[in-house]
Formats: sequence, structure tokens, C-alpha cells
Amino acid sequence: GFRIELGEIEAVLGRHPGLAQVAVIAREDQPGDKRLTAYLVGPDGDTTVDTEAVRAHAAGLLPEYMVPTAFIVLDQLPLTNNGKVDHRALPAPDLPAAAGTGRGPRNRREEILCGLFAEILGVPAVGIDDSFFELGGHSLLATRLVSRIRAALGVELPVRALFQAPTVAALAQQLDRAPGSSPGESLGVLLPLRAEGDLDPLFCIHPAIGLSWAYSGLLGHLDRRQPLYGLQARRFSEPDAPAPGLEEMVEDYLNEIRTVRPSGPYALLGWSFGGIVAHAVAVRLQEEGEEVALLALMDSYLPTDGWEGERLSYDSPGVLSAISESVGHDPTSPDSPLAGLGPDEFSALVEVFVNTANLSDRIRVGEFTGDILFFAAAADRTDGDPTPDVWSPYTSGRVEVHAIDCVHGAMTEPRPLSEIGRILAARLAVPETDPQENR
Repeated sequence: GFRIELGEIEAVLGRHPGLAQVAVIAREDQPGDKRLTAYLVGPDGDTTVDTEAVRAHAAGLLPEYMVPTAFIVLDQLPLTNNGKVDHRALPAPDLPAAAGTGRGPRNRREEILCGLFAEILGVPAVGIDDSFFELGGHSLLATRLVSRIRAALGVELPVRALFQAPTVAALAQQLDRAPGSSPGESLGVLLPLRAEGDLDPLFCIHPAIGLSWAYSGLLGHLDRRQPLYGLQARRFSEPDAPAPGLEEMVEDYLNEIRTVRPSGPYALLGWSFGGIVAHAVAVRLQEEGEEVALLALMDSYLPTDGWEGERLSYDSPGVLSAISESVGHDPTSPDSPLAGLGPDEFSALVEVFVNTANLSDRIRVGEFTGDILFFAAAADRTDGDPTPDVWSPYTSGRVEVHAIDCVHGAMTEPRPLSEIGRILAARLAVPETDPQENR
């Protein structure tokens, strides 16, 4: 229904300083499936044109529906005998294909979403069944993507929608639903970041804010067969739920874990306060005779002897700054992944944070049988800070420390999480089996 001027698109692209020649055509390589395709020639036939920079240039000057779907770099444009561009000689683009199913976009909305996914992720193409998070997306990129979707499609979309519908196909379906539909799994106690896969699941326990969205950034660094789940505070899905102590959290999260994984071996990960809970869950599992194959903590520390933290309340003047320090950004900022939370949900976040902060001096710690894999934020350490050795009395094995060059609140940003994910992937990998062992 949109009027598309190919000459206008060519004129805009032609103003990009890295291009010498441009041709844009509407291709219909499959019946009923027209796509705008741009052919680019660099100065002196240079084929190292940065197509993503050209795409961004076009997106900044053209309506979304006039931004080409594909950008193809050629050393020269094919010409007819009359010196005009030979459209029939221009090569067909490789259509976006999903890993596994090969499905490209089926309509204009999905085509726009595929383009936006690819733009934000910095990849050439995205199919409608490709997961945003498996392709390297994370909570901060999710915020940018949602902003672009709002601008391009004129729809209201909370960031949490991506956690419930991380593929183009699922997101397009969600956009068709009536406004105000249920937030679904994104605020549930058990958050399935990736439910499929035949490897042992990794269960990630929330930090003090009660949400596990930040662990989504691990998906791009773990084996595609690796299921990944987050555990989140019950207060978000059940507003009347009482504030739990550590023992109640352990019991609650164990019940949720067992709906997916009735028996071991288990793999557990926790960032900050989540590490304390993960350790307690691991101890409980072992007490019940279960195997815990991996216990990993991300910059998580027990209070040292004599520590007396300031008691927080919902109305404490410093509660928002404490949350900001914990998560590494201002949660009230429009750029925050938490910006899509409604007033009641944000109030729940503050209540959960206050409760977990006030639990710190009332924690009884058991002993874990085995080694602890510890990721330490190394960029903001001072002489008076606790060290990973604080866990030594509470494990029969060793505390294996990996220093990550970041501050505590940045542990789940892309660069630190890529390093953490690489180490976790190696630990979670299934070892090669010696055929002799099975005889």
C-alpha cells in the first residue's frame, strides 16, 4: 500500500561517501514476494563496502518501508548495449533464512522485523525463527530493538515482550494480539530463556532485583543444545506473595526447577545475591542425595564477620541509587531494559530488592561438596572488599577464580558475559566418551 520511488532510494544511497554507483530494484524472485534490493559499487570497484553502514545511512534518511531488504556489493554494475543498468543481469540476493528451518519473512511486517533484528544485531540477515538472544542479543540491545520497532511500526511494545517472543515469527504474532495482553512467562518464577535442547539445563538465579532477564546474553555463547532457565522472584507474578527468607526461596525455586528437571545432575549459576541462593540450592540438593555437576557464582559474596549493612525500606532515600549500583545503570532511564515495567511491577522490583538486601545479615550457609567456579569483577576492587575466599569455608573443594575486567554492575554486559559464557560452555560441554568405557 506504500508508494516506493526507486529513484529517491538510489539518490539517498548515492550520497553515501563510500559508494561510487548504486542501483535499486524491486525483485520478485518468489511469486508474490517483492523485495527491495540495493546493488552497491565502491570507488574503483572496491568490494569492501560496509553494507551495515550503508543500511544505517538509508534508515536515517528514508521511511522504513523504503529501506532495501538486501544490499549486494559488486565490482561493477552490469550494463546493456545502450549503457543502462541491466536489471536482468543483477544477481539475486541470499534471502534471510532461519537456522534450522530456513524460513524467511512471509509478509511486510515480518520483513521489517527481520531487517531490524539484523540491524541491531549487526548480522547480514535474520530468519523468522532465529532467536534474538541466540544470535548475540542481550537486555541492553533488546531495549534498542524495541525502540526501533516502536518507531518503525508505531506500536507500543515493552522490552519484556522479547523475552516471551524472541523470534520474528513469535513477536509478529504477539503484535497481532490485543493491547494489554498478559506478560506471560517473562515475569514468571521460571523463565525459559531456551527450553529446547538435550544437554543438562543451566538454572540461573536472579540477583537482588528479582529478575533474570540479564542471563539472556549467555544464549549466544552456549551450545545451541543447552537449555537455559532463569529463576525469578515470585512477587512479580503473585503480587500478594509474602516476602520470603532464604529458606523459602530455596524451597520455592527447587520446586520450580524440578518441574523441568526432576532429578540430577544439576547445573546452577547465580549473580550477586543470586550466587548466595544458588549455593544454598546446591547444598539442599546434595542433602537430598542429588548430584550437582556445576555451581558457578558471578561476583557473589557472603557478608564478612561483623558486617552490619544499612537496613533499607521501600522509602529509603538511597534505594534507587543502590539498585542502580547493583544492576549497573539507572533503572528509571528510558534506555534501561527495565523501562517496560509498569508502576506495579517496578514497585515489586523495589520491594524484592529491599527484602533481599535486608536478608544479607541473616543467612545461614551450609557446606557444598565440590568445587565452586567463581567469576570476579576485577575492575572496582579495593583492599577492604571481600574476596572469593569468603566461600572457602563453605565448600569441600576449591574456589576456582576467573577475573573479569569489569565492575560488579557490568557483569552481564556483552563483553564480560562473552568471557563468562565461553568458560561456562566449556564446563557444560558433554565430554567425549571412550567407547571402551561402555563395554
